[in-house]
Amino acid sequence: MPIKKCDKCAKTVYPTEELKCLDKIWHRMCFKCTSCGMTLTMKNYKGYDKLPYCNAHYPTTKHTAVADTPFNRRVAQNKTFQSNIEYHNEFERSRGKYTVVADDPETQRLLKNSEKFSTVAFACRLHV
Repeated sequence: MPIKKCDKCAKTVYPTEELKCLDKIWHRMCFKCTSCGMTLTMKNYKGYDKLPYCNAHYPTTKHTAVADTPFNRRVAQNKTFQSNIEYHNEFERSRGKYTVVADDPETQRLLKNSEKFSTVAFACRLHV
């Protein structure tokens, strides 16, 4: 049988004074609040980070700010791009400029086909 040691004082713990709590073994008198030193029992302790605390000194978990992750940066960037103000500013900057479209054979074929379709559709509407 292995010798059990108290987590607080590191002395041997005998079965009559043993207290198993927070995945550790304690003497009953060593099981005290980490902040104030008040002797605790199994009924009045609260464990936090595997350490015993009384109700008054139990640490409260605080909300933390969300880290600046790539996803959050992308969402923030998309919000600015999608806003009307940014859209209008981009429009004003690009006013008077044009984009050159390459005249490859496929583009020329599609342009001719669209002209034929629009002429046919226009002619059909006139005769209806």
